[in-house]
Amino acid sequence: MTHNLKTWNADQLKQMNEETFLVEVLDMIKISPVTADTDSDIEKMKSKLAHVEAMIKDRLEG
Repeated sequence: MTHNLKTWNADQLKQMNEETFLVEVLDMIKISPVTADTDSDIEKMKSKLAHVEAMIKDRLEG
């Protein structure tokens, strides 16, 4: 699993419409029906989810 995170600043997040925002978030997470359970994969998913939380927070505060 590659560990690529797209980043947007708060202004960019605020300018996205809801559909674009959700598509970007879901694309970033790429949750599959089968997930590996190695420590490395779990840490990568935690990192992605923390990033998603920050994006949502920026979006809600805007």
